[in-house]
Amino acid sequence: MWRPLSAIVFLVAIVNPLAETRRLRLRSSDTLQLDDYLDYDGVMLYLDQLARTYPDRITLKDVGRTYQNRALKLAMISNGDGRLGKRVIFMDAALHAREWMTPVAALYTIYKLVVEFKENADLLADFDWHIMPLANPDGYEYSRKTNARWRNTRTPNVGDCMGTNLNRNFELGWGIGFPELKDPCDENYAGSAPFSEVEARTVRDIMHTLMKTQRGVMYLSLHTSLRSVIYPWVYDSTPVQNQEEHIEIAKFVADQIFQSTGTVIKKLPGTQVGGEFGGTSIDYAFYMGFPLSFTFEMSGMDHNHVDYRFFPPTSEIRRLADESWTGIRAFGKKAIEKYPPSRAIPQSEKHRPTKNSATRNWDLAPVVGTTTLLFVHFFKKFVSFKMCQN
Repeated sequence: MWRPLSAIVFLVAIVNPLAETRRLRLRSSDTLQLDDYLDYDGVMLYLDQLARTYPDRITLKDVGRTYQNRALKLAMISNGDGRLGKRVIFMDAALHAREWMTPVAALYTIYKLVVEFKENADLLADFDWHIMPLANPDGYEYSRKTNARWRNTRTPNVGDCMGTNLNRNFELGWGIGFPELKDPCDENYAGSAPFSEVEARTVRDIMHTLMKTQRGVMYLSLHTSLRSVIYPWVYDSTPVQNQEEHIEIAKFVADQIFQSTGTVIKKLPGTQVGGEFGGTSIDYAFYMGFPLSFTFEMSGMDHNHVDYRFFPPTSEIRRLADESWTGIRAFGKKAIEKYPPSRAIPQSEKHRPTKNSATRNWDLAPVVGTTTLLFVHFFKKFVSFKMCQN
């Protein structure tokens, strides 16, 4: 009797440390690197590690492929209670390639919601968060490794000119504004047509899905480095119907950041930033039915108030990530407060794309699969019929 018991004790002594080692290894992978800027591969690796470690809280979805065939990934975060159809806060980052702190802030938000779930459970009780931490990976990689000040995508235009400004490529008011929007060699180039860029179409399709299912409450786009909370409209000076609601939330965010770090955040409609121009993501999101739509222009200042704009020193990443999270958390808290499940989401008018608007990123796999099944079905019928004829 003692021999089998000894064997069991021996196996437990071996297996338990191995299991504990594996658990600690998995847990160590959930620590976000904040002493340097991650490249595209680093961002993807971190997302994959979190999804493996916390499969009940974060699901990754490939939502598109860029011109240079990089994955566009959406992190869908919940509290794991299995409730379907929750309302959603949708956030993207790095529409502009050179704004290196925006993927950091997006990943830090994911870390806070997933790894530090207990401290932030209130943000996930009745809401899910959908976060696209790298909306322009081609441009981001080019900015990180070749030309730091690069802003746009990497799709070819005419001659040697490259790239489209994604935050000018959305449909509403597309092409309205200054002459540079139509210059394919300028960093403000709005593209050859609304949604000419796959990255903009991908963000659009996520918005459409959320509004079709009546889940989308707030769209939040991360940018740097104007230290501002910006709300619609950008293409038109007419106030949006719930402007006071936007102002209240913007003020709350600015107050939370000032109380935490002393950084002053401006609050203003988009037309007061760079004049009236079209094609922005926040205008399109609000037009499509998101009742709340904001750009959060985060700070690029160091602790001595030196403004590094898009490229803060690596020694400042952690501090700026914390400051950005203070703002993002405030956005989430107010959105949840303003639009609880008991409050209906106002429905927007049916959207009709313009004639030169690029088409949806249709997933052809289901179509091909259905076509194949129908072919097999009718082929069998045909063979059966011919056999009966013979």
